[in-house]
Amino acid sequence: MGRLEDLQTFARVVDTRSFSGAARLLGATKSAVSKQVARLEDELGTRLLLRTTRSVSPTPEGQAVYERALRLLDEAQALDDELAGRHEQPRGVLRVSTSTAFGNLQFTALMSEFCARHPQLQVVLGLNDRYVDLAEEGFDLVLRLIHQPGPGLVARRLAAIRYVLCASPDYLAAQGEPQQVAELARHRCLRFGYLQAQDRWRFRHAELGDAEVLTQGALRFESGLMANSSESLRVAALAGMGLAVLPTYAIGPDLRAGRLRALLPGWQPVGGVAEADTLYAVYLPHRQPAPKVRALIDFLLEKFNPVPPWDRD
Repeated sequence: MGRLEDLQTFARVVDTRSFSGAARLLGATKSAVSKQVARLEDELGTRLLLRTTRSVSPTPEGQAVYERALRLLDEAQALDDELAGRHEQPRGVLRVSTSTAFGNLQFTALMSEFCARHPQLQVVLGLNDRYVDLAEEGFDLVLRLIHQPGPGLVARRLAAIRYVLCASPDYLAAQGEPQQVAELARHRCLRFGYLQAQDRWRFRHAELGDAEVLTQGALRFESGLMANSSESLRVAALAGMGLAVLPTYAIGPDLRAGRLRALLPGWQPVGGVAEADTLYAVYLPHRQPAPKVRALIDFLLEKFNPVPPWDRD
C-alpha cells in the first residue's frame, strides 16, 4: 500500500475526528486505520495526531500534512476520473463551508436530496462564522453571504438575501408599533455584533431615499441584547425582547405563521449586517471546476431560483 492511500486514511481521520469514523467511511477496520496513520507518522518522522479518549485532532504538523493531502488527493481523483472516462460523474469527497446560521437553517436540509442524486459523493460540511481560506483550509466550495466577492476567486451568484425589521406581536402590543424610522430610537433594538456593534441602523425607501437612526440609546433597557448570531437574535425577537433586523432565510416561517411581524413597509434595511445581501458560491480559479463542485452549484441554482424557498409564499 502506497503513501497516497495512507494520506487518504489520515485525511479521513481528521475529517471525522476519530479512527472508528474513518474506518466506517473507508470500509476498513479501526486497527488497519491506526496502523496506516502510524506508518505515515514513521515515514514523515513527526507526530500528526493528538489522541484523547474521546477524539483525535491534528498537530500543527498534522494540519499542514492534512491540507497538502487534500490537494494531492483531489488531483489524483481528477486524474483517475479523466483516465477512466468518468470526469462528468460527481464522486469523491466534497468539502463545503458556510455560515452557521445559513447552514443550520437552510443548507443542511437540502443535502438529503443532493446526496440521494449523487450517491458516489460524500459531503463534508464545515460551519464557520469567520472568513474561510479555501486554499489553506482545503475546502472545495464556500457559500458566502456578502455584498461583493473579493478578487482572486471565482464567484457564482446564487440568490438575493433580503432583510426585514421585525418584532413579535407580544412586544408590539406592549410597546407599540413604530410608524416612522425616527421612532425606532425609543424602542429596544436587538443588535448584531460581538463586543462592538454598529450604533446606527440605516434604511432605504424606494421613493423617500435613505434614513438613519441611532440605536445606542437602547442600551439603557435591561432586556437589550447584542449577539453575533442571527439564530440568537431570532430567538430573542420571538421572546419579545425587542426589534431586530434579520434575514428572511432565518425568519421566513415565523413571518408566514405570524410569530414575527415585518415593520415599516417600504423601508429596506441597508448597511451593517444587511450589507451581506447576496449568496455566492465561491471556489478557487481553475480552468474548469471539478464535477462535484459544478454539481452542487447547479443543484443550488435549481433550488434558489427564481425565488429562494425562504421567500416563497
